[in-house]
Amino acid sequence: MAKRKLQVGVIGLGRIGWNYHCKTLAAHRDWHLAAVADPVDDRLREAITLFGCKAFQSCDDMLADAELDAVVVASPTHLHKDHALAALGRTLHVMMEKPLAANLVEAQAIVRTAKRRNCLLTVYQPHRAAAYFQHLLRIVRSGRIGKVYHVKGGSFRFVRRNDWQSLRKYGGGMLNNYGAHRIDQLLALTGRNVRRVFGHMRRVLSLGDAEDVVKLVYETREGVIGEMDINQASGTVSYEMEIYGTRGNIVKHGSKYTITSVSPRQLARTKLIRDLAAADRKYPRDDVEFDEQVVEASPRYQVDVYRDFARAIHTGSDPFVTPSEVLSVMRLINRCRNDGGRIVATPFA
Repeated sequence: MAKRKLQVGVIGLGRIGWNYHCKTLAAHRDWHLAAVADPVDDRLREAITLFGCKAFQSCDDMLADAELDAVVVASPTHLHKDHALAALGRTLHVMMEKPLAANLVEAQAIVRTAKRRNCLLTVYQPHRAAAYFQHLLRIVRSGRIGKVYHVKGGSFRFVRRNDWQSLRKYGGGMLNNYGAHRIDQLLALTGRNVRRVFGHMRRVLSLGDAEDVVKLVYETREGVIGEMDINQASGTVSYEMEIYGTRGNIVKHGSKYTITSVSPRQLARTKLIRDLAAADRKYPRDDVEFDEQVVEASPRYQVDVYRDFARAIHTGSDPFVTPSEVLSVMRLINRCRNDGGRIVATPFA
């Protein structure tokens, strides 16, 4: 017997709420887009015409009138806490846009409330769910490059942000915005037991007061290094993702991975020479033949987060992105912000 479609409401009809959540949910076999909420009348009329759903000017009106199983919160970051708590207060399951909240304290309040109300809570992290990243995880976990000790993730563009995400009062800035994506990926690769953090934030091109350049370096208690660069003032892409292991490394280029590895069997027996005079004044070297392979990320590894959320609701099991994983992202964002302190203003000249 087929499971019934779950009734879902979407709060916020902006770029992500409209183009990703609404359009996907309206066509999804596991969901029925029953209602939307947004203060802009034109957006509401568009939703009624295109999706045939109920439309409300406020989150509270939608929650009071529509019969729902779950809510997607796609409103601006500074509204996340109020909208999430309102939905959880009606015992609805919640999928949040990233970041979970504007800060760690608000994020913790949302997670506590979801647990107390016995509701499922997850965050939309499409970059972790993407086929390219799921394929990467499989390569790493296969042991092909040995034990991972350093992971790098970067996002580089040249853009003058002049929208709400350039303003701190709305929870804007690249640490919250793109950082929530990259940090989520890095933690999945390095482990989440973070020991120490270096953070730096800078504003170069942004027309607002929030950072558009972020540097984050952290070390886990196991000694693995995570490194993130977000630079919205760069005309070149320095790198996308690099993973270094004891037997090789992986470099991402678009949808392809270059895997370079060496078998320990290739290493000739040698010994430590403690003498100060190097034989024949030569430097040590290992003559090994590295295996290099270029792998195209397979689309079959894509995770349908909406289908997974429906599965979790029907079965009462954990969603793809769990609250504890979300809090680990928020903690690292918080530590990066605290370590970096003030945003260094370096206006483009």
